[in-house]
Amino acid sequence: MKRRAVLLTALATPALAQAWPARSIRLVVPFAPGGSLDLLGRSLAPRVSALLGQTLVVENRSGAGGNIGIDATARSAADGYSLMICSEPMTINPTLYQNVRYDPQRDFAPVILLARMTQALIVDPRLPLADLASFLGAARSWQAPVTTASAGIGSTGHLTVAMLNRAGVPVTHVPYRGGGPSTAAVVSGECQSAIQSLPSCLNFIRSGAVRAVAVTSAARSRFLPGIPALAEQLPGLSVESWQGVLAPAGTPAPILERLNAAFRQALAATEVQDSLARQGFESVGGAPEVLAQQIAAEMALFPPIIRSTGMKAE
Repeated sequence: MKRRAVLLTALATPALAQAWPARSIRLVVPFAPGGSLDLLGRSLAPRVSALLGQTLVVENRSGAGGNIGIDATARSAADGYSLMICSEPMTINPTLYQNVRYDPQRDFAPVILLARMTQALIVDPRLPLADLASFLGAARSWQAPVTTASAGIGSTGHLTVAMLNRAGVPVTHVPYRGGGPSTAAVVSGECQSAIQSLPSCLNFIRSGAVRAVAVTSAARSRFLPGIPALAEQLPGLSVESWQGVLAPAGTPAPILERLNAAFRQALAATEVQDSLARQGFESVGGAPEVLAQQIAAEMALFPPIIRSTGMKAE
């Protein structure tokens, strides 16, 4: 009976892929409307809909740091009608939160890595921290600790602070409730520095309200070409945010291939490229394996850091 079921599934898969899509497709955003994932999903949806001949419906399912929408997608039917646009919380949350049921690698089939984004290490320009070398020197030598804000417990900025600590840079983490408040803390002088996503602080950098001394990507960002990467002084220390599309594990390969092709074509649109650039994102694209590699790298990097620091979700 088991062999017969496997044979029937194998025979049915090509027929399913050939008939797909026969109805609208759901694209889950596991966060509230208005964020970068939501905006990118909604900008891509009309283009992907036209390419596939069926409507791509964006559905916000927020809550529990993204876990509600991520888990719902993992448990959806693997038939090509349920997708998710997500980012690095799906690789952070299983260690940060208790009782997370999904596994980022086991329960999802990558479709495409849409974009990557660096974080920026920003400082109060009234302090004598003109560049990365002076920041690192101050962190290691000042009697009072250098305070570094982030968007909250378990955020990418928080993980970067933990990585700095492990690299011998003893800054003190100060969590805020979101990127805006943490950037504002540096502008006001409440906090001496912050590690913040580039879109949330780029205008403050350009206006001189804060000073950028480093980016967290492996190489320099084209949006701040004169600012060094942390890895230039601290080899191997790099963290990037990303945005990608995934389907439930078991989605037939021919469907994943068609989805990848449609999203790649939509991503290439000038309006989408311009939108990503305005937000400080670098367009990626490529085969599903590119996203699989991103997730695998983070699953090797993040859990040990989270466990070693004892960080828990608020």
